Amino acid sequence: MHNFFVRNVSEALYLGVQALQSSGRLIKSRNGDVLEFDTPVCTTYTHSRERVLFYKQRDANPFFHLMESFWMLAGRNDVEWISQFNGRINTYSDDGKSFHGAYGYRWRSWFGYDQLERAIERLSAFSNDRRTVIGMWDANYDLVTTNDGKDYPCNTQIFFSERDGRLNMTVVNRSNDMIWGAYGANAVHMSVLLEYMAARLELGVGRYYQVSNNLHAYVEQLDKLKGLTPEYENYLTIGKNQLSYNPPALVDDHICFDEELEEFFNDDKREKFKNSYLEKTAVPMKKSWKLWKNKKIKEAIKEAEKIDDKAWKIACVEWLQRRMKGETNG
Repeated sequence: MHNFFVRNVSEALYLGVQALQSSGRLIKSRNGDVLEFDTPVCTTYTHSRERVLFYKQRDANPFFHLMESFWMLAGRNDVEWISQFNGRINTYSDDGKSFHGAYGYRWRSWFGYDQLERAIERLSAFSNDRRTVIGMWDANYDLVTTNDGKDYPCNTQIFFSERDGRLNMTVVNRSNDMIWGAYGANAVHMSVLLEYMAARLELGVGRYYQVSNNLHAYVEQLDKLKGLTPEYENYLTIGKNQLSYNPPALVDDHICFDEELEEFFNDDKREKFKNSYLEKTAVPMKKSWKLWKNKKIKEAIKEAEKIDDKAWKIACVEWLQRRMKGETNG
């Protein structure tokens, strides 16, 4: 098994790209040539809250990454809301209305109950528990030949454990695109989930382990990252010579956060929230995105500069500036 022990997702992407480019196994797929690791891969994150990518070559969409994470945490599976941040995501829906394999919906509704709430109950009741498992793969619907849909869960199980006052999380993945999934969107989705669960349990955020049975990347995408230089120390210098990145807390009061997260989706015009992260980070991000979509890019940048979470602010501003300068086709 390959093992990457990293501080954050930026370091994981840099090391993963170098490893695949130097020793990846070339295979053919229906979507083009792919380089894959010849064994499963375990990535250990020590600072999973450092979840934002800054690489210009990668050009990750920060708006989509955070908004999709909130969409998952709310247990949603609808196409309409999330597709405003990614116009291509609806191609993964079979009916154009919902996603079959939406992680958040599987966490909170698919099996007829809220798995996150049950996990919290169990971890609260049993110290050092080893049976807290969240399932995202349903063999009744996913392990059949009669259902040839577009969207099946790639991440299949999540394990939680409390050790030394911190909540650790292991995510198991059957097949993982390294650039778009594992060291891109998934690192945001799952680290947000870990932070949320730790807050609910009044624990510190521990380590995040990502176990990928098949970790790969398309050669075309890897070629775009040639010459990538490490930027994972950016977090050490964010702000005024900070020694480390200490982002604002996602959850201050969990009851308030859960209620207001629903309102964040249901009342699109609401801007005032008791939850600080929703009001000071999520709201200006959403407003900035809408200005960008309405071709008001200078106004979008000004709005993005109001984002409280410094890492997301930097990523959003730089993403928009690249478009203003015509440096991408996005």
